[in-house]
Order: sequence, then C-alpha cells, then structure tokens
Amino acid sequence: MHPRTYDTLYRPARITPPSRRTPVMLLAAALWVLTLSSLAFLGFVVGITALWSAAEGVPVGGFLLRCFAGLFGGAAVLVAVRQAPGVKRMSADTRSLLLAVLACPIPLVLAMTMWFSAS
Repeated sequence: MHPRTYDTLYRPARITPPSRRTPVMLLAAALWVLTLSSLAFLGFVVGITALWSAAEGVPVGGFLLRCFAGLFGGAAVLVAVRQAPGVKRMSADTRSLLLAVLACPIPLVLAMTMWFSAS
C-alpha cells in the first residue's frame, strides 16, 4: 500500500472547526424565512377560499389552476436563474442571498396587502 494512502486511511481523525455563519448567510436565511412564511399564509388563504367556494357550490378549478400556475411560474424563474452560468460560479452564500432577494418581494407584498386589506 502506498504510504500516503495508508496515512489517509489510518491516521487519527482531525476535528474540523465549526462552520462560521457569515452575515450574508444570516441575511439570506432571514429573507427565506420571510418568503416561506408569506407563501404559507398565501397558501392558507387560497385553501380557505377554495374550501368556502366549494362548499357554496362555486367551481374552484380555474382559481386553483391560476394560483398553482403562478407558484410554478415563480419556481421556474428561480430554477432558471439558479442554472445560469454566472450564478453557478457564485459561492453558496451569495447564490442563496441572490435567490432569496429575487423570491422574497412578490409573496411578501401580496401577503401584506391581503393582511391589511382584510382588516
């Protein structure tokens, strides 16, 4: 067996230092939390609206189709941006922040508008 291979396989384990959370990653996490919580709120409102409409006998297929089309369209845009060559070369922290900045505004504004228009 080659000495370097033996050393790699059988040397004592090295303890790796814990990963540091950079401010970029913390900002990206905060933006993703805002995005996902607003999407959860919007999903709840759409679900309740569909349930009430179905209980009254109103057809809800077109409404749900439009909601899902918007959701899948937004996800497709994020995937397309993620697959762009310039974005692929970014570090993981910066890439996550870029995608969070792109994903956050629309659902957040929709959720806030819905929340404040209801009261």
